[in-house]
Amino acid sequence: MRRLPFAYFLLLLATLSRAATASAAPELLVERGSFNFGTVAQGKKVQHTFTIRNNGDAPLQIKKLDASCGCTAAKPSASVVSPGKSAEIEVSFDSSSFSGKVAKTVTLTSNAGKTPIYTFTIEGTVLDQLQVTPRQVSLGVVSSSTPTQAKISVANHSNATVKLLNVSVTSTSLQIKPTIKKGELKPGETGTIEISVLAKPEAKILSGYLHITTSHPQKKEITVPVYASIPK
Repeated sequence: MRRLPFAYFLLLLATLSRAATASAAPELLVERGSFNFGTVAQGKKVQHTFTIRNNGDAPLQIKKLDASCGCTAAKPSASVVSPGKSAEIEVSFDSSSFSGKVAKTVTLTSNAGKTPIYTFTIEGTVLDQLQVTPRQVSLGVVSSSTPTQAKISVANHSNATVKLLNVSVTSTSLQIKPTIKKGELKPGETGTIEISVLAKPEAKILSGYLHITTSHPQKKEITVPVYASIPK
């Protein structure tokens, strides 16, 4: 039986080695890519840890993490993940400047063959430390003879007692008389502001603003628009 030349054998071995190397690749697996933090009070910092796994047969390199805004930060527990191993992505979100429904993203860029870019999502609802309901008052038809009544509630979601100090009015077309029914709100309590509204004679467009002054250091004044329509 004729033997293959030694040089040919080395060439074959190198070719097989290159083929094996070329087929080796990292594979990114994310156990759960989204997190809902529910409802939190404004100012609370939310933290969550996402877990990733390298299901491939070559090291997974985490090249960078990009957060959607400066309020969100993320860092990996390791920059290189060996085959079969896992790593954690720690994400934190500062809710201080947000209210209502919020969705923020963190994008991971890696050397994974199939999914080199993956986006994590963190979402939920942020309650204002002082939540006003409604945010704007729509009174419907308002006359100049019979007052229209309305109520505004102020809920204290902060961790300190808050006082409603005063309510002033800005309007050239509405006569608005506000009354604070409960001026001191402990954490979790809700107060009410009642308003009595008349349209000014000959006004064509009825609108105005309530300016609620509080003792809260970050919410010293809350402005509530007021709208109405004239009788036909």
